[in-house]
Amino acid sequence: MSTNSSPSFFTRLGLYPRDSKEQTVRLRRFFMAAGTYALTFILAFLQSGLGIMEARPLYFLLLVVAVVQTGYYLLFRTGANLRFRDPSLTAPQMYTAALALMYCLYFAGQGRGVYLIMYLIVFLFGVFRFDTKQFLQVTVFSLVTYGLVIYLLVTFKPDTLNLKVELLQWIALAVLLPCFSFIGGYISSLRNNLRKSHTALQEALTKIQEMAIRDDLTGLFNRRHLMNLLDYEKKRTDRVGRLFCLAMLDIDHFKRVNDTLGHQAGDQVLQVVARVIASSLRATDFCGRFGGEEFMLVLIETTGPGAEELAERLRGLVEATTFPDLSPDLNITVSIGITVYQLNEDLSRTIFRADEALYQAKAVGRNAVRLA
Repeated sequence: MSTNSSPSFFTRLGLYPRDSKEQTVRLRRFFMAAGTYALTFILAFLQSGLGIMEARPLYFLLLVVAVVQTGYYLLFRTGANLRFRDPSLTAPQMYTAALALMYCLYFAGQGRGVYLIMYLIVFLFGVFRFDTKQFLQVTVFSLVTYGLVIYLLVTFKPDTLNLKVELLQWIALAVLLPCFSFIGGYISSLRNNLRKSHTALQEALTKIQEMAIRDDLTGLFNRRHLMNLLDYEKKRTDRVGRLFCLAMLDIDHFKRVNDTLGHQAGDQVLQVVARVIASSLRATDFCGRFGGEEFMLVLIETTGPGAEELAERLRGLVEATTFPDLSPDLNITVSIGITVYQLNEDLSRTIFRADEALYQAKAVGRNAVRLA
């Protein structure tokens, strides 16, 4: 049974969606990236205050980043990002950040070295989604844009740079970013493998849980799980006072099918009858294989006459079912015994009455429904 945790502060504010954990994770990464932008602007305005960097270009960049980040947020919040191959939009956000750094590098004056460190922070976000090839693509883009900055500085602001230092920094970045790309790609592959292993484990656990509660042949609940559900329904009924009906269904002359057509044919008959039963019940009802060719049906908040009506319809559906693959003349019928659960009674007593009703249905010639 799952439990619902209370929504986070940001969810209550409406910043995160309430119905999608995946989108919430993507938005958390987005806000982490927004925090990196905030840190960059703090450094930039600090440099501006120290007279190292011009302030006017920063206001323009702040406006552009605010508009672009608002656009990204709307994509995430409206779900439009789900149309893209990578719903996290990792690559566009990293390229946007690289362009913002390029802009800062051009106007940073002697403080350009500070922004080179920010490249590493930008690359950290690629660990969430990127493989080595994608990391290297961003590396090439970053090196080309930084090289373009150096070219523009040499052309338009030669007095603001030391070309030898800038080239040395470019070479250092050219060495560092590929190394980071390989390491980041390796970490990302480990995360992907771990995620795949986790998914496979979850699927295996789900399958094991299904095997523990399902009958191998019919796919309906097995007797043990059926009794657990029945016990839960008894306690719920005793508490709220809304009764349920219990029906026992038995396939008539089933041994004759096994003796004349073989056990494989008998298995197929059991499977077909199980499908007819399952398709006849409401979503609130449940059923299972009680043993052999006998099935138990639990009809929630149903009166005796209502249960009789459902059982009679089910009896007719089984009788009308044909088995052309087994024998054109094969006709399967069922007998059904029904009882209404009495408040606070022992379940064994309820099952006993349903069995008694089943025996009565067989005693009148089978292919019948009886209420006890």
